[in-house]
Amino acid sequence: MNDNGNQKLVLIVYDILSDKPTPDDPELTCTSADNRTEISQARDALKEGGFDVRTLGLRSVNSKVLAKIEEINPDVIFNLCESLYNESRNEMNVAGLFDLLKIPCTGSPPLALGIALNKRKVKQILRAAGLPVPSSVLAILNQPFSLSELEGPYIIKPVREDGSVGISSKSVVSTKEEVEERIKFIHENYRQPALIEEFIPGRELNVSIMGAAEPQVLAIGEIDFSKMPKGEFHIVSYKAKWDPKSPLYDATEPIYPAKLSGEIKEKIERAAIKAYKEIGCRDYGRIDMRLKDDDKFYILEVNTNPDISPEAGFDRAARVNGLSYDQLLSKIATMALERSTRKAKEELSIKSVI
Repeated sequence: MNDNGNQKLVLIVYDILSDKPTPDDPELTCTSADNRTEISQARDALKEGGFDVRTLGLRSVNSKVLAKIEEINPDVIFNLCESLYNESRNEMNVAGLFDLLKIPCTGSPPLALGIALNKRKVKQILRAAGLPVPSSVLAILNQPFSLSELEGPYIIKPVREDGSVGISSKSVVSTKEEVEERIKFIHENYRQPALIEEFIPGRELNVSIMGAAEPQVLAIGEIDFSKMPKGEFHIVSYKAKWDPKSPLYDATEPIYPAKLSGEIKEKIERAAIKAYKEIGCRDYGRIDMRLKDDDKFYILEVNTNPDISPEAGFDRAARVNGLSYDQLLSKIATMALERSTRKAKEELSIKSVI
């Protein structure tokens, strides 16, 4: 509702995900598309929050799609698009489209979405800002690379995927031969460079953050690896994240809040907020870290527009902070609506680094 009691119209726009298994798990019967429940749940939550809600699923963008958005004429778009044409790097283009249509949308702006998707660029920006990140090198097709400045074991990932795409039990390797084999697999199957990173042992922490100009930490969670099958590295692979039938799925449950001492908690929160701002995140985001036994921590990922389905890590963090699911989504939509005023735009422009 606005100040005059008029109901605001929210259009939830989402991408229709591919149900094809990833190259790492060609026989996988359950994918991220099968587990996508947040559309209907987001719609119901926003209705409970007092909004009029419509939904629009995208397979492509064309004149009919633009005409449909113009016909609906929403006050705000709740952006749940993670890709387009089965390409994660098109996520930023969809947000750019909403900007060009001059419709406020939830989540991070196009540039932040594009930067965050490139794991190598993120690490370079964070390192330049004085934040701790694992050492890494990029392996580009038909170009030489060196492991001389890295210490094994290594974790190897596609450089521009999210949702744990391209991460499996085979991603953590120790020898040069295993590194070369995994790089070749990524080049051939994911058609992009591979990021070779030092594997950081220790606790995996997720820092959930909300806000735009003045972001705040909701809570810090931890992935519980205590049920991880023997011989498996403690990582959140694609199968662990998306396949409920896999034993890895139950072995990577997020626990909120994480048990941390006051001093290390404060240091992690400061670093997470700085990373959030450096990448240009907006409204909500999640910073993934590793905490070693000696209390040194490293930033692994900056997740713009992370999963906000019920029971996902971000929802659990919000509940620790006293927000119900309905309140969480309503707050995100309201932040975007506030950007439709000139004053809000000017304030955000002054304070934003991107």
